[in-house]
Amino acid sequence: MKFITEETTGRVSTITLNSDNPFNPLSIEMLEEIGNVLKDEDKIIVIRGKNKAFSAGADISRFPKMEPADAFHFSQKGQEIMNLVATRHMPVIAAIHGFALGGGLELALSCDVRICHPSTVFGLPEVTLGILPGFGGTQRLKSLVGEGRAYWLISTGSRLNAQDAFAWGVVTEISDQYEERAIDIARQYEKLPYESLSYIKKLTRPVPENMLNLEMEYFGNLFETENRLEGVSAFLEKRKPDFNKSIKKDKL
Repeated sequence: MKFITEETTGRVSTITLNSDNPFNPLSIEMLEEIGNVLKDEDKIIVIRGKNKAFSAGADISRFPKMEPADAFHFSQKGQEIMNLVATRHMPVIAAIHGFALGGGLELALSCDVRICHPSTVFGLPEVTLGILPGFGGTQRLKSLVGEGRAYWLISTGSRLNAQDAFAWGVVTEISDQYEERAIDIARQYEKLPYESLSYIKKLTRPVPENMLNLEMEYFGNLFETENRLEGVSAFLEKRKPDFNKSIKKDKL
């Protein structure tokens, strides 16, 4: 089964996230398919989603059976693909609609330009599952919006509308014709000098590797906690989580 489709005209390639799930959850299989397209360094890439979302995050139904080592591997694969987006020579443009949550927002953050529809909702809600962002989101969001805003958004699991996302610098533009605008920008890049674009990207997109490694480690560690089990179970059972049960018991 293919999780993405690709259309190429000239040097512009459009990747469409197209899972059977209308929220386009990011699985290892989908990430690997995205990575295969990104390996062609000459292409200028537009990434968009089909149906209800750009991507609403990972497939949480797989989380209950994940051991810490599995979670670390999942984070490692996610970071591998996000780093490929962020470090490849030519630009990657995200055309975002619906929901860009969790890993979906992390994918968008790894892109060089982000264009969204006015109704788009953004967020990193991992804390409400008893975990944290594992695909580089803690570092890339911080570099865009600053420490204070990044900490607040990640630590509360809050969501941003398109207008706030633009005001904070999470997105580059808001447009009703977000897909067409993203492709227009890709065509503009196609006419610009390859070498200049490559150097500009190297100078403006650095992320500390040691912090990304620490994010992977912490993501894996959290998969052996009671709070992770409670958060994921509550999400799948559509109820509010009751975190910190062991702490509450100790306080009695």
